[in-house]
Amino acid sequence: MVKNLPKKSGNYAPEKVDPETGGLYYDHTALYKKDPDPFEPVKYIEQNLMNSDRAQLHKISNPVNHPKHYNEGKIEVIDAIFDWGLDFIEGNVVKYITRSKHKGDRLGDLKKARWYLDYLIADLDDKKE
Repeated sequence: MVKNLPKKSGNYAPEKVDPETGGLYYDHTALYKKDPDPFEPVKYIEQNLMNSDRAQLHKISNPVNHPKHYNEGKIEVIDAIFDWGLDFIEGNVVKYITRSKHKGDRLGDLKKARWYLDYLIADLDDKKE
């Protein structure tokens, strides 16, 4: 027989009667239940969109920031240029020469490297005079 127990005021665990044993217990789970978050479906959708956007951004930016011809060998050319303290002109000479085998237009890249090298040589000759 289940009795209607008087309700206590305040934040107490409700008293319940176990239907099998008839024993009285306090249901503490009711104290720890959170109201459902009304924004949970929106958060789920936003998170999935962000993950999808990140994947798409990675696909887009990888050819921009790290294309295959940038990563031939153990270091990227830009890292060597900075490490060696090369200026813009010197860096372009190194860049066009080192990437020329891997981009597809080797002759065009070597001509660009020569243009920068000729520019550098002319600048040094002008300063020498």
